[in-house]
Amino acid sequence: MTYKCVVITEFGGPEVLKMVEETELPEPKPGEVRVKVLVTSAAFTDVMIRKGKYPDVKDKPPFSPGYDMVGVVDKLGEGRSRFEVGQRVADLTVIGAYSEYLCIPEIRLTHMPESLDLAEAVSLVLSYVTAYQMLHRVAKVKQGQRILIHGAGGAVGTAVLQLG
Repeated sequence: MTYKCVVITEFGGPEVLKMVEETELPEPKPGEVRVKVLVTSAAFTDVMIRKGKYPDVKDKPPFSPGYDMVGVVDKLGEGRSRFEVGQRVADLTVIGAYSEYLCIPEIRLTHMPESLDLAEAVSLVLSYVTAYQMLHRVAKVKQGQRILIHGAGGAVGTAVLQLG
């Protein structure tokens, strides 16, 4: 079975993004699950990765970008698993989510309730977790305090406004 993914052929502008059709689905290794990606975001972080300016990504092109995703477990690798085929999951992939299928170590996956809208669910993965960490781990904001938010025009800034 074939599947499609977007790859970065080299670092640069949007013209380096290419749609590729792979001839075989990836197979999960022991401790991994194969996920059929349902939604991913197009975040500012993805732009920085595409340009080669994101410090946490050491991979060299070609590779598939995609910082976060919500999908459904499609196949289990060998061994026991805490997931079942058909279960909805989410991950902060950093790279790889611009693909119809990908294999992920199951330890990284979070169960995502079916009741959540897919677009809302994927926004939780990067934007809202980042905002939450900024407020609670970095700023250590307590109830009743006032906060000043600079540059709240993007996804994380909007999330900080809502959570703050």
